[in-house]
Amino acid sequence: MKKSILSIVATFAIIGTTTITASASEVVVDKGDTLWGIGQEKGVSVEQLKEANDLSSNLIFPDQTLTINGDTENNTEENEENHSESEDVQASGSEESTGDDVAKKLTMEATAYTAFCEGCSGTTYTGIDLRANPDRKVIAVDPDVIPLGSEVYVEGYGKAVAGDIGGAIQNDRIDVFIPNQGDALDFGRKDVEVTVYE
Repeated sequence: MKKSILSIVATFAIIGTTTITASASEVVVDKGDTLWGIGQEKGVSVEQLKEANDLSSNLIFPDQTLTINGDTENNTEENEENHSESEDVQASGSEESTGDDVAKKLTMEATAYTAFCEGCSGTTYTGIDLRANPDRKVIAVDPDVIPLGSEVYVEGYGKAVAGDIGGAIQNDRIDVFIPNQGDALDFGRKDVEVTVYE
């Protein structure tokens, strides 16, 4: 009898434990994807994605192939909860869905800036310390077009906050913060869709 009870307890203990699985797969980046979103979907951190793909920044591009590998923790109950939550988000049909109401969508000309250049203070107009928070997604805006403090979604960059201004950032221009100076220079100048949330 004791052995039967111990067997049952051991079985339930094994079923309820977290398992570690080594796996490797690839994902092709779609328009609007972010490392954070891919990491959430695949159960890996942004840092794991960056390390596995030799990325020095969070910047990814459509049609780029990312490797997802390493040990990922699988907890059956958590995965089921996360799976049903992701289905709810996917059912909404919006790749940048946040549950917030969209105030406006704009086509903007984007360039990039960094906090790690000579003469850069590293602190935004609204007081965000980018040197202490290099993974923070911040854009510089014309406050007459996009109010400071607004949550935004920038095509190819991801969710960010409008937390800075700049002398050349006027009308339909934005500057996206990229921590690595080389990556910021490589970003160049491009037209992007920007969704501003209320």
